Formats: sequence, structure tokens, C-alpha cells
Amino acid sequence: MVKPEPWENPMLDTMWSFMQMGGMKANYPALKEACMELRQMLMQKTAGQRKDRSKDLSWENLERVKVTIICEAMALVLSGEYEGGKQTDGNVHGNL
Repeated sequence: MVKPEPWENPMLDTMWSFMQMGGMKANYPALKEACMELRQMLMQKTAGQRKDRSKDLSWENLERVKVTIICEAMALVLSGEYEGGKQTDGNVHGNL
């Protein structure tokens, strides 16, 4: 069998390998925290380039934040816990 090419992101490839082994549990607080970090990064006016703004997040963290969101969302769905939290009022965004 031919081994598939790893994804271009080694961090994502490593996390996917762990997920395939099983046993990864959904961690909603980690997903929420990463989503809020991404939100802050997208909303900050300095693009994370000014060091004198201590509350700004560096864009060097973007890859880590994206991988965390992808992996935690996959774990949430694959664990079946997502199904229990379905919204019935039409709110597709939930309450982050």
C-alpha cells in the first residue's frame, strides 16, 4: 500500500495521526479558546506587528490556532458530543 503524502502542515499531520489512534476526547473549552483567539487576531488593528500593544496576539500564532480549531472541531464531531448540543432554534452559530 502506498503511504499518502503528508499534509503540507506537519503540525496538522501529527494531530491527525493522534486522532486516528482514537481516544481523543472533545475539549470544548479548548475549541472555544482557540476560536476567541482567532477572533481577536482578526479584529486587532495592528495585525499583531506592534510589540507595544501587549493585548495584541502575534500572527505567528495563526497556524497553531487554526490547527487547534480544526482538530478540536473534528474531535467534537467524531466523539458524538456535537449531536447532543444541536440547536433547535435555528441559531447556527451557537453561543461562543
